[in-house]
Amino acid sequence: MTSASKTTTHRPQRPPRLTAGAVAAAAVGWSLVTVPGTAAAEQAEPGAELVFEQTAEPIGGVRPGDSAEVSFAVKNKGDAPATRVVLYLGGSQGLEYAKKYSNCVYEEAPAQDEGPARTNAVCDIEQTLEPGVVYEPGEPVGLKLLDRALYERLDVNILAGVNTFPDGTQHGGGADPVLKLVARTTPEAPGTVHGGELGVDITAENTADFALTGSKVRGAAGRTVEAKVTFANKGPAWARNDVYGPIGVFDVGIPEGTKVTGVPEFCEPAEAAATYRCTTPYNYADEDSERAYVFRLRIEKVVANATGKVAFVKGDNRWGTLPFDRNRTNNTAEIVVNEPGGGASSGGTTSGGTSGGTTGGTSGGTDGAASSTGGSGAGTQLDELAETGTTDGTLLAGGAAVVLLAAGGAAVAIRRRTS
Repeated sequence: MTSASKTTTHRPQRPPRLTAGAVAAAAVGWSLVTVPGTAAAEQAEPGAELVFEQTAEPIGGVRPGDSAEVSFAVKNKGDAPATRVVLYLGGSQGLEYAKKYSNCVYEEAPAQDEGPARTNAVCDIEQTLEPGVVYEPGEPVGLKLLDRALYERLDVNILAGVNTFPDGTQHGGGADPVLKLVARTTPEAPGTVHGGELGVDITAENTADFALTGSKVRGAAGRTVEAKVTFANKGPAWARNDVYGPIGVFDVGIPEGTKVTGVPEFCEPAEAAATYRCTTPYNYADEDSERAYVFRLRIEKVVANATGKVAFVKGDNRWGTLPFDRNRTNNTAEIVVNEPGGGASSGGTTSGGTSGGTTGGTSGGTDGAASSTGGSGAGTQLDELAETGTTDGTLLAGGAAVVLLAAGGAAVAIRRRTS
């Protein structure tokens, strides 16, 4: 049987992000040299079939700065020896490998295909794995939990007969000894379940502070204003959902006396009247990240202190319960229109008539219909918005780098600390 255990060590520093590999990533995020998947499987040796025992237990009770160890068992279930064996390790972005083996190449792959960044390793196992024999690593794979760690995972895959390292271990990138597989002497337990890949979940004791902010705007009847709502993950951890759905879901109430003429991307009318439901673009949110949602509102009738409530939506999954968020004081916000004595408009801009020009990344709708408009450019998660108008502290500072996150996705505006 395999096991997963944890030890405690010093708190590591977050490593720098490295350039991505030269080939497209597989679904779990490998992008080094050759990836496991259809192309690699077609190269596999006839007769050799490598499968994992599905017995690794989830790891919990660890904190950022701790170490965790993952062991696994792989069996050649085929009828011929397995040679040219390649082991693939794919860790989530809150993990770092404790050792850099000399027969492995390491990479920090940026976010892509609507998935978060990953830390990957591809290892050349210069051994012959005999049929019917179960193998384990000579020592467990050691992992360090970074400050951003929360819901982490290590994915493991192995293939035989692939040409990832045609010249052997001289392509290795680490200084530590060779990672080897050793034959297990104890027999396999009856009824052991096997699979082509293995995944081990690692949950750290950490928090992520999800926050909502609103804005205050002013205008006369017939004017169009832009009201901004901001979703932010203030960290210290990044967070991902436990289902394939957005991690942040919140409702935006439309203030009385106004009519929506422009809707930001990832927002749509909710079942409740005068309410829009908005979501994060993906099932995760990086730490220190923000996204702005700009609603264009035409003031049909001046109502003093007209207020729309903004709040996270309750649900069964992490997107509703936010179990990692210990600070609930910033889980609600407001859009306020024409606050008495509020002075100039804040949190957005005001345009003449009922169909304003393009401002702040959104475009005005026509009378009687809300147009779907985004608050930022498509295809990125790291993007800072230029500041427009005056604000009550809800706007983002401008001028940051743009990092590609997902093909066919949309943009997420992010403010990230530098060190």
